[in-house]
Amino acid sequence: MRVKRFDLVRVKDSEAYKDSDFVAVEEPLNIRTCFEKCEDFAIIMRTPGDDKELSLGFLYSEGVINSIHDVEDIKQVENNVIEVKLNKPIGIRIRELIVNSSCGVCGRAFLYTLNILKSDLKVKREVIFSFPEKLREKQSVFNISGGLHATALFNPQGELLFIYEDVGRHNAVDKVVGRLLLEDKIPASNYIMQVSGRLGYEIVSKGIKAGIPIICGISAPTSLAIEIAEEAGLTLIGFLRGKSLNIYTHSERIY
Repeated sequence: MRVKRFDLVRVKDSEAYKDSDFVAVEEPLNIRTCFEKCEDFAIIMRTPGDDKELSLGFLYSEGVINSIHDVEDIKQVENNVIEVKLNKPIGIRIRELIVNSSCGVCGRAFLYTLNILKSDLKVKREVIFSFPEKLREKQSVFNISGGLHATALFNPQGELLFIYEDVGRHNAVDKVVGRLLLEDKIPASNYIMQVSGRLGYEIVSKGIKAGIPIICGISAPTSLAIEIAEEAGLTLIGFLRGKSLNIYTHSERIY
């Protein structure tokens, strides 16, 4: 269940009346990594569903796995518990905190080491212009609750390949990355990622690590997002609305 109905009192001008509304579900997911024995790695606050993709994308972003070939098995042992069996020790410190759904790097002991992207991908601006509307049309839970972020992956022809929603914008990105891992398509050098919100460091760094050469958002990027995009060779597009956009880095990919 990704939405729940709650009773409320709705106020409009001077009128107040009882009503109800759908709200996006937020629950903890306990990710356990298993090598010789199983240990709790992190607890992520997320929207239930697509937990395998989320767990794989998160572990990839954390540097625990380098590809799907590092994973022997992944299974949901309870509604909010998932176990990932690895074929090697993780070699890094176990998380000692709950990962808030609004924070992608809270408490992280290190920042990501940037990949230098190698991609000859070029995309027509008319194709880029079509992304926000296609994203919004497929945001099924957002259209009910208004409370979720979304991340989608497109090909150069503008076809929406898949979309994931979550209360955490970085969780939605991890789900996309997890899907790419499951399909063994990393580095994802021939795809474009579209996000529904702002472009912060955590969003851009996850995309770079997955090898995605173009990242678009409907809102503003942060200064650090622009700086790492420039350094990594990423095309970063913000304020993508209607027939306008801002290209902050590596504009040569858009024509």
